Amino acid sequence: MTNLQCGVDTCANNAQGCCCLPGIDVGGAHACRCGDTCCRSFHPKSEGAQNSARHDVPNPSSHISCSAKTCAYNEGGLCSASQITVKGGGADQASQTECATFRQR
Repeated sequence: MTNLQCGVDTCANNAQGCCCLPGIDVGGAHACRCGDTCCRSFHPKSEGAQNSARHDVPNPSSHISCSAKTCAYNEGGLCSASQITVKGGGADQASQTECATFRQR
């Protein structure tokens, strides 16, 4: 499990700077920098009701799937970093978020 800090205050799954999901999916198959990645699990608060599962309790340890094949922390499609930070203040959609921990191989 990875310690996941979330700086995307506009995400419905963010509570107290932590993601409330048991796991997230980081996109960016051909990323060269942090800005080429995104949190595909982003769900905007502005869309109203969250899905039926309860996602308002911070879950600092998460399973992180990663399609950023060029990231040094990607091991077989999973993130091996001990801690990651997702950023995207004011994001309205997943493409406006990023994995700030991304490091190109």
